[in-house]
Amino acid sequence: SFLLCQFEYFEAADHIGRLAVFLLDKCKAEKYRPGIYMLYYGVVRSWNVHIEQNLEYLLRGYHVGMQTGNIEAALFTIYSYLINSFTCGRKLVKLKKELDSFGKKALENKQMAVHNLICLMQLVVSTLLISNDSPSLIGSQNTETKVLLERVTEGKDTFAICHVYILGYIEAYIFGEYELAAKMVEKRQEVEKTMSRRSLYFGMIDFYDGLVFLAMARKTNDDKWTLGAAKALSKLESFVQTGKANCEHKLFLLQAETKSLLGENENAISKYDSAIAVAGKNGFIHEQAIASERAGDFLLRNGDSRASQYYGNSNMLYLQWGAQCKADHLCK
Repeated sequence: SFLLCQFEYFEAADHIGRLAVFLLDKCKAEKYRPGIYMLYYGVVRSWNVHIEQNLEYLLRGYHVGMQTGNIEAALFTIYSYLINSFTCGRKLVKLKKELDSFGKKALENKQMAVHNLICLMQLVVSTLLISNDSPSLIGSQNTETKVLLERVTEGKDTFAICHVYILGYIEAYIFGEYELAAKMVEKRQEVEKTMSRRSLYFGMIDFYDGLVFLAMARKTNDDKWTLGAAKALSKLESFVQTGKANCEHKLFLLQAETKSLLGENENAISKYDSAIAVAGKNGFIHEQAIASERAGDFLLRNGDSRASQYYGNSNMLYLQWGAQCKADHLCK
Protein backbone atom coordinates (compact mmCIF):
# COMPACT_ATOMS: atom_id res chain seq x y z
CA SER A 1 0.00 0.00 0.00
CA PHE A 2 2.73 2.46 0.99
CA LEU A 3 4.89 1.59 -2.01
CA LEU A 4 2.00 2.06 -4.42
CA CYS A 5 1.67 5.65 -3.18
CA GLN A 6 5.21 6.32 -4.37
CA PHE A 7 4.04 5.39 -7.88
CA GLU A 8 0.93 7.55 -7.36
CA TYR A 9 -1.52 4.63 -7.58
CA PHE A 10 -3.54 6.12 -4.76
CA GLU A 11 -6.82 4.23 -5.13
CA ALA A 12 -5.10 0.84 -5.30
CA ALA A 13 -2.92 1.83 -2.34
CA ASP A 14 -5.99 2.70 -0.28
CA HIS A 15 -7.67 -0.60 -1.16
CA ILE A 16 -4.68 -2.65 0.01
CA GLY A 17 -4.24 -0.43 3.08
CA ARG A 18 -7.84 -1.01 4.16
CA LEU A 19 -7.24 -4.75 3.80
CA ALA A 20 -4.17 -4.46 6.06
CA VAL A 21 -6.22 -2.65 8.73
CA PHE A 22 -8.99 -5.27 8.44
CA LEU A 23 -6.50 -8.10 8.99
CA LEU A 24 -4.90 -6.19 11.85
CA ASP A 25 -8.24 -5.90 13.64
CA LYS A 26 -9.27 -9.48 12.87
CA CYS A 27 -5.99 -10.93 14.17
CA LYS A 28 -5.83 -8.47 17.10
CA ALA A 29 -2.13 -8.02 16.36
CA GLU A 30 -1.71 -4.93 18.53
CA LYS A 31 2.08 -4.82 18.35
CA TYR A 32 1.83 -4.12 14.62
CA ARG A 33 -0.79 -1.39 14.95
CA PRO A 34 1.59 1.61 15.28
CA GLY A 35 3.54 0.74 12.13
CA ILE A 36 0.46 -0.06 10.05
CA TYR A 37 -1.36 3.04 11.27
CA MET A 38 1.69 5.22 10.56
CA LEU A 39 1.85 4.02 6.94
CA TYR A 40 -1.87 3.80 6.19
CA TYR A 41 -3.33 6.72 8.13
CA GLY A 42 -0.16 8.79 8.04
CA VAL A 43 0.52 8.43 4.32
CA VAL A 44 -1.91 6.41 2.22
CA ARG A 45 -5.42 7.38 3.31
CA SER A 46 -4.88 11.14 3.20
CA TRP A 47 -4.55 10.96 -0.57
CA ASN A 48 -8.23 10.05 -0.69
CA VAL A 49 -9.79 11.84 2.31
CA HIS A 50 -9.11 15.03 4.25
CA ILE A 51 -5.85 14.85 6.21
CA GLU A 52 -7.57 15.81 9.45
CA GLN A 53 -9.80 12.71 9.33
CA ASN A 54 -6.73 10.51 9.94
CA LEU A 55 -5.24 12.31 12.93
CA GLU A 56 -7.23 10.44 15.61
CA TYR A 57 -6.02 7.09 14.22
CA LEU A 58 -2.41 8.24 14.39
CA LEU A 59 -2.90 9.21 18.04
CA ARG A 60 -4.37 5.77 18.72
CA GLY A 61 -1.39 4.11 17.00
CA TYR A 62 0.95 6.12 19.21
CA HIS A 63 -0.83 5.14 22.44
CA VAL A 64 -0.98 1.45 21.49
CA GLY A 65 2.73 1.50 20.64
CA MET A 66 3.65 3.04 23.98
CA GLN A 67 1.46 0.50 25.82
CA THR A 68 2.88 -2.52 23.98
CA GLY A 69 6.52 -1.38 24.17
CA ASN A 70 6.88 -0.63 20.46
CA ILE A 71 8.38 2.74 21.34
CA GLU A 72 10.18 3.56 18.10
CA ALA A 73 7.12 2.91 15.93
CA ALA A 74 4.93 4.79 18.41
CA LEU A 75 7.07 7.92 18.24
CA PHE A 76 7.43 7.87 14.46
CA THR A 77 3.64 7.56 14.36
CA ILE A 78 3.28 10.64 16.55
CA TYR A 79 5.67 12.54 14.27
CA SER A 80 3.38 11.66 11.39
CA TYR A 81 0.51 13.04 13.47
CA LEU A 82 2.40 16.27 14.15
CA ILE A 83 3.64 16.95 10.61
CA ASN A 84 0.20 16.14 9.18
CA SER A 85 -1.35 18.49 11.76
CA PHE A 86 0.91 21.25 10.46
CA THR A 87 0.13 20.31 6.86
CA CYS A 88 -3.63 20.67 7.33
CA GLY A 89 -3.35 23.98 9.21
CA ARG A 90 -4.23 23.11 12.80
CA LYS A 91 -3.99 26.01 15.25
CA LEU A 92 -0.35 26.72 16.05
CA VAL A 93 -0.77 27.34 19.79
CA LYS A 94 -2.19 23.85 20.37
CA LEU A 95 0.33 22.31 17.98
CA LYS A 96 3.21 23.99 19.87
CA LYS A 97 2.01 22.43 23.14
CA GLU A 98 1.85 18.99 21.53
CA LEU A 99 5.30 19.41 19.99
CA ASP A 100 6.74 20.29 23.41
CA SER A 101 5.02 17.33 25.07
CA PHE A 102 5.90 14.69 22.47
CA GLY A 103 9.41 16.11 22.04
CA LYS A 104 10.03 15.41 25.73
CA LYS A 105 8.63 11.89 25.31
CA ALA A 106 11.03 11.21 22.43
CA LEU A 107 13.98 12.49 24.47
CA GLU A 108 12.97 10.48 27.55
CA ASN A 109 12.86 7.33 25.44
CA LYS A 110 16.15 8.16 23.66
CA GLN A 111 14.51 8.25 20.25
CA MET A 112 16.81 10.93 18.89
CA ALA A 113 15.80 10.64 15.24
CA VAL A 114 12.20 11.53 16.12
CA HIS A 115 13.35 14.09 18.68
CA ASN A 116 15.39 15.92 16.02
CA LEU A 117 12.43 15.98 13.62
CA ILE A 118 10.14 17.36 16.32
CA CYS A 119 12.74 20.01 17.24
CA LEU A 120 12.80 21.17 13.60
CA MET A 121 9.02 21.60 13.72
CA GLN A 122 9.26 23.42 17.04
CA LEU A 123 11.61 25.98 15.48
CA VAL A 124 9.26 26.72 12.58
CA VAL A 125 6.11 26.85 14.70
CA SER A 126 7.79 29.06 17.32
CA THR A 127 8.97 31.46 14.62
CA LEU A 128 5.46 31.77 13.21
CA LEU A 129 4.02 32.31 16.68
CA ILE A 130 6.53 34.79 18.10
CA SER A 131 8.11 37.84 16.45
CA ASN A 132 11.88 37.74 16.15
CA ASP A 133 14.63 39.15 13.95
CA SER A 134 15.43 35.98 12.01
CA PRO A 135 12.39 34.36 10.41
CA SER A 136 14.35 31.69 8.51
CA LEU A 137 15.05 28.25 9.94
CA ILE A 138 18.23 28.04 7.85
CA GLY A 139 19.29 31.66 8.36
CA SER A 140 18.88 31.74 12.12
CA GLN A 141 21.98 32.65 14.11
CA ASN A 142 20.55 31.14 17.28
CA THR A 143 23.10 28.75 18.84
CA GLU A 144 20.47 26.12 19.65
CA THR A 145 19.33 26.15 16.01
CA LYS A 146 22.87 25.77 14.71
CA VAL A 147 23.54 22.83 17.03
CA LEU A 148 20.33 21.10 15.92
CA LEU A 149 21.08 21.58 12.21
CA GLU A 150 24.65 20.30 12.69
CA ARG A 151 23.34 17.28 14.58
CA VAL A 152 20.90 16.43 11.81
CA THR A 153 23.34 16.93 8.93
CA GLU A 154 26.27 15.16 10.63
CA GLY A 155 24.05 12.15 11.31
CA LYS A 156 23.55 11.70 7.56
CA ASP A 157 19.85 11.06 8.11
CA THR A 158 18.61 12.00 4.63
CA PHE A 159 14.97 11.97 5.74
CA ALA A 160 15.71 14.53 8.47
CA ILE A 161 17.95 16.61 6.20
CA CYS A 162 15.18 16.68 3.61
CA HIS A 163 12.77 17.91 6.28
CA VAL A 164 15.15 20.71 7.23
CA TYR A 165 14.73 22.03 3.70
CA ILE A 166 10.99 21.28 3.50
CA LEU A 167 10.15 23.12 6.71
CA GLY A 168 12.73 25.80 6.02
CA TYR A 169 11.54 26.69 2.55
CA ILE A 170 7.88 26.76 3.55
CA GLU A 171 8.76 29.17 6.33
CA ALA A 172 10.95 31.25 4.01
CA TYR A 173 8.16 31.45 1.41
CA ILE A 174 5.58 32.52 4.00
CA PHE A 175 7.87 35.38 5.05
CA GLY A 176 8.53 36.43 1.45
CA GLU A 177 12.15 35.24 1.35
CA TYR A 178 11.74 33.79 -2.14
CA GLU A 179 15.41 33.53 -3.13
CA LEU A 180 16.22 31.69 0.08
CA ALA A 181 13.20 29.42 -0.42
CA ALA A 182 14.34 28.64 -3.98
CA LYS A 183 17.84 27.73 -2.78
CA MET A 184 16.36 25.37 -0.21
CA VAL A 185 14.14 23.73 -2.85
CA GLU A 186 17.24 23.06 -4.95
CA LYS A 187 19.11 21.65 -1.94
CA ARG A 188 16.15 19.43 -1.08
CA GLN A 189 16.03 18.14 -4.64
CA GLU A 190 19.73 17.26 -4.43
CA VAL A 191 19.12 15.27 -1.24
CA GLU A 192 16.12 13.53 -2.83
CA LYS A 193 18.40 12.16 -5.55
CA THR A 194 20.05 10.01 -2.87
CA MET A 195 16.71 8.75 -1.50
CA SER A 196 14.49 5.92 -2.68
CA ARG A 197 11.44 8.20 -2.66
CA ARG A 198 10.53 11.87 -2.32
CA SER A 199 8.15 13.32 0.22
CA LEU A 200 4.85 14.48 -1.30
CA TYR A 201 2.65 15.27 1.71
CA PHE A 202 -0.60 15.11 -0.23
CA GLY A 203 0.35 17.77 -2.74
CA MET A 204 1.88 20.19 -0.23
CA ILE A 205 5.42 19.90 -1.60
CA ASP A 206 4.44 20.49 -5.22
CA PHE A 207 2.17 23.33 -4.06
CA TYR A 208 4.95 25.24 -2.32
CA ASP A 209 7.42 24.34 -5.07
CA GLY A 210 5.03 25.90 -7.56
CA LEU A 211 4.53 29.02 -5.47
CA VAL A 212 8.28 29.52 -5.02
CA PHE A 213 8.98 28.94 -8.72
CA LEU A 214 6.27 31.39 -9.77
CA ALA A 215 7.59 34.02 -7.37
CA MET A 216 11.09 33.54 -8.81
CA ALA A 217 9.79 33.61 -12.39
CA ARG A 218 8.17 36.98 -11.69
CA LYS A 219 11.38 38.26 -10.09
CA THR A 220 13.94 36.98 -12.61
CA ASN A 221 12.12 36.22 -15.89
CA ASP A 222 14.19 33.00 -16.01
CA ASP A 223 12.44 30.24 -17.97
CA LYS A 224 13.72 27.52 -15.63
CA TRP A 225 11.37 28.77 -12.93
CA THR A 226 8.42 28.92 -15.31
CA LEU A 227 9.11 25.34 -16.38
CA GLY A 228 9.34 24.19 -12.76
CA ALA A 229 6.05 25.91 -11.95
CA ALA A 230 4.36 24.23 -14.92
CA LYS A 231 5.49 20.81 -13.66
CA ALA A 232 4.17 21.54 -10.17
CA LEU A 233 0.86 22.70 -11.61
CA SER A 234 0.59 19.50 -13.65
CA LYS A 235 1.17 17.44 -10.49
CA LEU A 236 -1.59 19.26 -8.62
CA GLU A 237 -3.97 18.72 -11.54
CA SER A 238 -3.31 15.00 -11.16
CA PHE A 239 -3.51 14.94 -7.35
CA VAL A 240 -6.83 16.78 -7.24
CA GLN A 241 -8.46 13.83 -9.04
CA THR A 242 -8.12 11.68 -5.91
CA GLY A 243 -7.48 14.17 -3.08
CA LYS A 244 -9.85 17.03 -3.87
CA ALA A 245 -10.36 18.11 -0.25
CA ASN A 246 -6.60 18.52 0.27
CA CYS A 247 -5.54 19.76 -3.15
CA GLU A 248 -8.29 21.74 -4.91
CA HIS A 249 -7.50 25.10 -3.30
CA LYS A 250 -3.80 24.53 -3.93
CA LEU A 251 -4.48 24.02 -7.62
CA PHE A 252 -6.64 27.16 -7.79
CA LEU A 253 -3.88 29.28 -6.23
CA LEU A 254 -1.20 27.97 -8.58
CA GLN A 255 -3.54 28.67 -11.49
CA ALA A 256 -4.16 32.18 -10.17
CA GLU A 257 -0.45 32.93 -9.80
CA THR A 258 0.22 31.53 -13.27
CA LYS A 259 -2.49 33.70 -14.85
CA SER A 260 -1.17 36.71 -12.96
CA LEU A 261 2.32 36.05 -14.33
CA LEU A 262 0.91 35.78 -17.86
CA GLY A 263 -1.09 39.01 -17.50
CA GLU A 264 -4.49 37.29 -17.63
CA ASN A 265 -5.83 39.61 -14.95
CA GLU A 266 -9.58 38.98 -15.21
CA ASN A 267 -9.14 35.23 -14.97
CA ALA A 268 -6.56 35.56 -12.19
CA ILE A 269 -8.80 37.26 -9.61
CA SER A 270 -11.48 34.64 -10.16
CA LYS A 271 -8.96 31.89 -9.41
CA TYR A 272 -7.67 33.73 -6.32
CA ASP A 273 -11.23 34.00 -5.01
CA SER A 274 -11.80 30.28 -5.67
CA ALA A 275 -8.59 29.38 -3.82
CA ILE A 276 -9.62 31.50 -0.82
CA ALA A 277 -13.17 30.11 -0.72
CA VAL A 278 -12.23 26.43 -1.11
CA ALA A 279 -9.34 26.62 1.38
CA GLY A 280 -11.76 28.13 3.89
CA LYS A 281 -14.43 25.50 3.21
CA ASN A 282 -11.93 22.67 3.77
CA GLY A 283 -10.31 24.20 6.84
CA PHE A 284 -6.86 25.02 5.46
CA ILE A 285 -6.75 28.36 7.25
CA HIS A 286 -3.00 28.90 6.69
CA GLU A 287 -3.27 28.41 2.94
CA GLN A 288 -6.43 30.53 2.86
CA ALA A 289 -4.29 33.28 4.43
CA ILE A 290 -1.56 32.78 1.82
CA ALA A 291 -4.10 32.89 -1.02
CA SER A 292 -5.58 36.13 0.38
CA GLU A 293 -2.11 37.67 0.64
CA ARG A 294 -1.21 36.68 -2.94
CA ALA A 295 -4.51 38.14 -4.15
CA GLY A 296 -3.64 41.36 -2.33
CA ASP A 297 -0.23 41.41 -4.01
CA PHE A 298 -1.86 40.90 -7.40
CA LEU A 299 -4.35 43.73 -6.90
CA LEU A 300 -1.69 46.08 -5.53
CA ARG A 301 0.50 45.49 -8.60
CA ASN A 302 -2.47 46.43 -10.75
CA GLY A 303 -3.40 49.53 -8.77
CA ASP A 304 -6.68 48.07 -7.52
CA SER A 305 -7.94 49.54 -4.23
CA ARG A 306 -9.42 46.18 -3.21
CA ALA A 307 -5.89 45.07 -2.25
CA SER A 308 -6.33 46.40 1.29
CA GLN A 309 -9.44 44.26 1.75
CA TYR A 310 -7.53 41.08 0.81
CA TYR A 311 -4.54 42.02 2.96
CA GLY A 312 -6.87 42.66 5.90
CA ASN A 313 -8.50 39.27 5.41
CA SER A 314 -5.08 37.61 5.19
CA ASN A 315 -3.93 39.27 8.40
CA MET A 316 -7.06 38.09 10.21
CA LEU A 317 -6.57 34.52 8.97
CA TYR A 318 -2.90 34.42 10.00
CA LEU A 319 -3.96 35.56 13.48
CA GLN A 320 -6.65 32.87 13.62
CA TRP A 321 -4.03 30.28 12.68
CA GLY A 322 -1.85 31.64 15.48
CA ALA A 323 0.92 33.09 13.27
CA GLN A 324 1.38 36.37 15.16
CA CYS A 325 4.87 36.86 13.74
CA LYS A 326 3.63 36.54 10.16
CA ALA A 327 0.68 38.84 10.86
CA ASP A 328 3.14 41.47 12.17
CA HIS A 329 5.34 40.93 9.10
CA LEU A 330 2.37 41.48 6.79
CA CYS A 331 1.46 44.74 8.54
CA LYS A 332 4.98 46.07 7.90
